[in-house]
Amino acid sequence: MLLLKRKIFIYMLFLVVMLSACEKQVETNDVSESTIFFVEPANQFAVDKETEIETIEPTKAHREYPSDFKLSADTEVVIGERQFLTKINYIYNNIEKFANSSIIIEGMYGIYKSWDETFEFPMVYRNGPALFGDDQYGGFYLVNINQGSYKLNDWIKVKGKPFIYEHTDSEGEIQKFLFLVVENIDVLTLKDRKAEMVND
Repeated sequence: MLLLKRKIFIYMLFLVVMLSACEKQVETNDVSESTIFFVEPANQFAVDKETEIETIEPTKAHREYPSDFKLSADTEVVIGERQFLTKINYIYNNIEKFANSSIIIEGMYGIYKSWDETFEFPMVYRNGPALFGDDQYGGFYLVNINQGSYKLNDWIKVKGKPFIYEHTDSEGEIQKFLFLVVENIDVLTLKDRKAEMVND
């Protein structure tokens, strides 16, 4: 009888240990993908963003340029294939120098809508490396155009004067957007289409 009680006790103890282990396994595997964060920054901007509080101001990475980088405020500033993002960032951070310049840029036509639907404008842009949603492209928002004349993803060449527009969102945050007052816009043919993804 004592032997039987001892066996039952050992079996019960074994069962409790097994159930406890299974419960821990379930807790370990029951993790939502949204709670897992893999740090795979695509650029220096992403590295900085990962260690700082979300901000609408340009970060240190936005203000640093290669030592040989020079962008003069000429009558016409062409943003070509090389240093596409760098040139746009430079204009953003030095907008006062480019008030009298005409910017010439090629890219895809799109419509940007903010998360709170308080801001919606057409844009010319190209995709770029990023870790966060709004950082996945670079370009300009557009005013002074007939939106009905263009289709999403059209390849367009735009010439216009740059300016910064400050928009207050539904949470009272002021955000700064880089715009062009369009002087001329052309829809180019498929053979004129260039790189849709830029890295610098």
